[in-house]
Amino acid sequence: MKVTLALAAILVAYVAADSHDWQEVSRGFGARFALDFEENSMEVLVQGQPSGLLATSWYTKDFNPAGAMFFLMRGASPTIVYRANWCLEQDQFTLPSEVASAQTRRWKFTFYSGSLHVMCNGEEVLHLVFEEVCTGEDWREYWTTIPSYAQFDAMDQVSDKYRQADKPAGATDNEDETEEETEDETNKYTVIYTLWDDEDAPTTSSQYITIKGTNGQTEEYECNSENFRIPGAEVECAFESAVKLGNYRCLMLRTGGSDGLDFVRLDIYMNNELVQTVRASTAGRKYLTLDDRKTLEFCVGDCDDDAAKCSDGQQCLEYILWCNGEYDCQDWSDEKNCSCLEDDDLNGEYYKGNVSGSECVNWESRRSGPNLIENYCRNPDGSDSPWCYTSTGKANCEIPECSEVREDEEDNGDQEDEDDGEDHQEGGNGSDKTANCVRSNGEDYRGTVSRTSSGLQCQRWDSMSPNVHGTTPTRNPESGLEENYCRNPDGSEGPWCWNGEGTSPQWEFCDIPECDEVDCSNEENRYHHECTGDDSGDDTEIDCAAEENWDHY
Repeated sequence: MKVTLALAAILVAYVAADSHDWQEVSRGFGARFALDFEENSMEVLVQGQPSGLLATSWYTKDFNPAGAMFFLMRGASPTIVYRANWCLEQDQFTLPSEVASAQTRRWKFTFYSGSLHVMCNGEEVLHLVFEEVCTGEDWREYWTTIPSYAQFDAMDQVSDKYRQADKPAGATDNEDETEEETEDETNKYTVIYTLWDDEDAPTTSSQYITIKGTNGQTEEYECNSENFRIPGAEVECAFESAVKLGNYRCLMLRTGGSDGLDFVRLDIYMNNELVQTVRASTAGRKYLTLDDRKTLEFCVGDCDDDAAKCSDGQQCLEYILWCNGEYDCQDWSDEKNCSCLEDDDLNGEYYKGNVSGSECVNWESRRSGPNLIENYCRNPDGSDSPWCYTSTGKANCEIPECSEVREDEEDNGDQEDEDDGEDHQEGGNGSDKTANCVRSNGEDYRGTVSRTSSGLQCQRWDSMSPNVHGTTPTRNPESGLEENYCRNPDGSEGPWCWNGEGTSPQWEFCDIPECDEVDCSNEENRYHHECTGDDSGDDTEIDCAAEENWDHY
């Protein structure tokens, strides 16, 4: 079917767009924006798989027309019908299958003095060499000058956002020359792991490292080293990647074995220049964990459109994995505040939780978007609060504020402390386990200190606020994780706890004095477990006449 397209009238007014941040698309009159195609490209974001027109026009520094491009999209169809005004009446091209099936398409327009390159999700899909394809008599008047301004025409139906972007590295008007010039060009990458210094940490000799460049493309490399099996070692992985990746953007890691790997730091170098450092301490962890089930992705800038940053600002996680009942973020923030709204996002624009109403229907039946998961409440249109579709239309969701939830938990915790206070008196029966002193690394400490070394109030071990964590009483039944008392459930150098005040750091060691040595020659200590060999911690006198105690130490 032949499609006829017409240009809309245009005003000379324009708005500036001189940053690389995504901007909301404005269409038609007065929506022209500055964009220097001499130095940059233009990216357009299309969410979902809509049917309709992507319509853009370009202008010279004097605001004269410099070309116009129209793409007709039909949902997931890979065939795109296009028209280049004042150049080519109508033609079509076919998207690669993985691009055609993508829920988000990122179009990139790059001008050169004699051609236009169009990419979609990192794949070049159209290359117009004006002198070869333009059929109109006056094409030189419009297509020979590199534009300085752009506009989304009033007839545009599918564009969601746009931004100024870096030009692809190495692209020119002449493809043959470009291949000769860049064929041997590579970027050298070096990734240095600093491993967790623990002899019980999991080990594997094989790692897979994927580099994601600014052009949206990726390359994966295997790194093999027996040094991965040495606790505390620094392991260096070096390799070269094709220059077509562009500059460094993200690093993705997965293991080649089933045992996994624990590390405390990653340093990534591109051409001997440090481009990113990933630290376990930034995530509030002693170490970060790789295993055979998951891939970790760390980005220096924005995540892909289908993902969001974890609270540590290092790791990117796909929206579909937030609030799914598993800890996927290394700082465990993906399972935090799933049922409430943060103070800085009370309208829920960035809400990724799992609250839904009984009448909410799945988004896929009405609307598409990377964060529109199942029938969970969302705010994709900037409304006053999260909402969902029902069988009768839109319905607002009742989601409490996280600050109110925390206040309620604190009130309940204070009441429990009052009720149970007498059960946790310092010293108890005189055992060092329950006294407020520690021996060795304090793994058996069961005292009642509940503040960190800097004076921070400890968080309850059974609470997920303000820190979401995995060191719960259920997972560590032998560690004595009661109330908010300092404990050492993971064999650290001493008892510690999570920061209950919602500030930094997320956790901290507790300042608990060492226990004095027990003088077993003193008659008063004859029943002390250090003197009797009884490791139960019970220092009371034993009635050896009772038959049930005959096997006692």
